[in-house]
Amino acid sequence: MWIFRFNRNIKNFFRLLTILNIIISHTLRNWFYSGPFRKIFDPKGKKRVSRAERFRLIVEDLGPTFIKFGQILADRPDLVSENLRIELKKLQSSARPFDDEEAISIMETELGNDVNNVFSYIDRKHIASASIAQVFRATLVNGEKVILKVQRPGIKRKIELDLKLMQIFAKRIHKAYPELSSFNLVSFIDTFGDILLKELDFTHEMSNMLRFTHIFKEDERCHIPRVYSRYCTPRLLVMEYIEGYNPSDIALLREKGFSTQTIAENGVNTVLTMILRHGFFHADPHPGNIFIRGNNQVVLIDHGMCGTLKPKQISGLVNFLLGFSDQNPIKITKALLQLTETKSFQNYEDMEFEIDELIKTYSYLDYNQIDISGLFSDTFKVLMKYGIVIPANLYMLLKTLVTIQNLAEELEAKISLPEMIRPFAKEKIMERFSWESIKGKVVNSVEDYLYLVEHLPRDIREIVTNFKNDGLKHTLKLGDDSISNKQIRAHINRLGVILLIGFMLVCSTLLMIYSKPTDFSRDFFYFSVIIAGFVLVRAVLKSK
Repeated sequence: MWIFRFNRNIKNFFRLLTILNIIISHTLRNWFYSGPFRKIFDPKGKKRVSRAERFRLIVEDLGPTFIKFGQILADRPDLVSENLRIELKKLQSSARPFDDEEAISIMETELGNDVNNVFSYIDRKHIASASIAQVFRATLVNGEKVILKVQRPGIKRKIELDLKLMQIFAKRIHKAYPELSSFNLVSFIDTFGDILLKELDFTHEMSNMLRFTHIFKEDERCHIPRVYSRYCTPRLLVMEYIEGYNPSDIALLREKGFSTQTIAENGVNTVLTMILRHGFFHADPHPGNIFIRGNNQVVLIDHGMCGTLKPKQISGLVNFLLGFSDQNPIKITKALLQLTETKSFQNYEDMEFEIDELIKTYSYLDYNQIDISGLFSDTFKVLMKYGIVIPANLYMLLKTLVTIQNLAEELEAKISLPEMIRPFAKEKIMERFSWESIKGKVVNSVEDYLYLVEHLPRDIREIVTNFKNDGLKHTLKLGDDSISNKQIRAHINRLGVILLIGFMLVCSTLLMIYSKPTDFSRDFFYFSVIIAGFVLVRAVLKSK
C-alpha cells in the first residue's frame, strides 16, 4: 500500500540526510582545523588529520555497510593509495565499541537466561569490537574457554536502509551510464547486500563454520574454531577461544619461532583448497580474521562472508589458468565464457585476438612470477569491453585471491600462486577424466534420454490438443525495465492526454457556439485553448 511505501521513503530520506550530515560535518571540521581559520580553532595543529585518516573516520561514522566496503578497499592496492590502505586496514581490526552492559543484556535476551547461570565466568568488558559485533571472553560451566560474539543493536535496520539507498543509486547509475552495464553494478550491490544480511544471521555463520570444519578436519595446516550450536542464535555466536598471533606482526612471529614462509604457504593452500576443491571459500581472509598458532597453523575466524563457485565455474577457472600456462588464447577464451556462464557470444575472434595480445604482455615474465590478481583484473577489463556481464561471485573470488596474495607479500614470503595452483589443476583434470566421472556423465545422459522418451509422446499430444482447441497463440512479454515497454506506456499516456485536451476543446467550443456565453463557458474555452497551445508548443520543441 502507498502508506508503507511512504513510510519506507521517509526512512530512506532521513538516512540520506544522516549520511550527508556526517560528510558535511567532517568537511566543515577539516575546513576549520586546516583551512583559513586553523590559527583560531587549532593554532597548535593537534586536531589536524590527514586526508586518508579523515576518510576512514567518515567511513566509521557512516556505519557497518560502509565499513565493509572500506575493508574491501583496504585489500585493493590497485584501486587506492598506500596511505589510504594503511588507514582503511584499521577498520579490519577494530571499530568503535558500544556499551558493554547493553551487550550483556542482548546476550541474556538471546540465551533466555542470566549469563551467570550459563557461564562460570564472563569478562564483562569486551576484548574486541568489529563493524557488526562485539566480542567477549567467557568460560562454560564445564571449564571450556569460549568467545561470545554479540551483534550490535539496531544494526540490521541501518544496513537495510543503506543497501536500499545503494540500490537506488546503482539503478540510476546503470540508466545514466549504460556503458557500465557489463560491470553489473546493480547485481553486485544485490549480491553484496545478500551476503551482508546473511552475515547478520549468526546461525548462517555457524553453518559455514561447521561446513569448513568438515572440509579441514584432517588438514593440520588449517583450524576452524569449534562452534557451540546449543548456545547460538541469530544474534549470538559462541565458539572456541583461540590463543594465537596476528599475521601482520612479522617481528613477533619470528621472535616466537614461526616460519613466515610456511605460514604463507599454509594460508594460500587453505584458500586454494576452498576455491578449487570445494567451490566454497572464505571471502574475507584479511589479517584481522586470521590467527597463527603452533606448528605454523592458520586459524580462520569470522566466517559470515563466504563465496561459492559452481562446478562449471571451477572447471572454467582451471582451464583459464592452464590456458595462460600454455599461452593458448583459444583455450582461455572458451574458459572465460565458461567462467562467466556466457551462452551466446558473437565477437569470438575479436576477443580471442585481445586475449592473445594480453598473453604477449605477460609472456616476458616467468609463469611462476605472474601476479594472478593483476591477471584477473586485466582479463575482466577485456570482458567488460565486449559487454560480457561478470558474475558478482567472480569479484568475490578476485577479492579473496588479492587478499591472500597481499598477506603472503606482507609476510615477506616467496610465493608463486601459479605454481601452487598447478597441483589443484592437475587434480581437477584427473578427476574430469576419471572412470567415476565418465560413468556419472554417461548415466546422467542415459537418464535424460529416458526422460525424453517417456515424456515426449505426452508433450506432443498436449501441443496438438491445445492447437486444435485454441489455435496457435503467441505471447509477447515485456519486462518492466524494457525500453519497448516504456515507450508503449509513454505513447499511451500521451494519447490519453491528447484525447482529454481535445475533448475539453470541443466541449468548450460547442458551449460558446450553441449556448449563451457565460463567465464559466468563456473561462473554460480560454483555459482549453491555453492548455492545447502549451501542449502543441511542447510537442514541437521536443521533436526538434
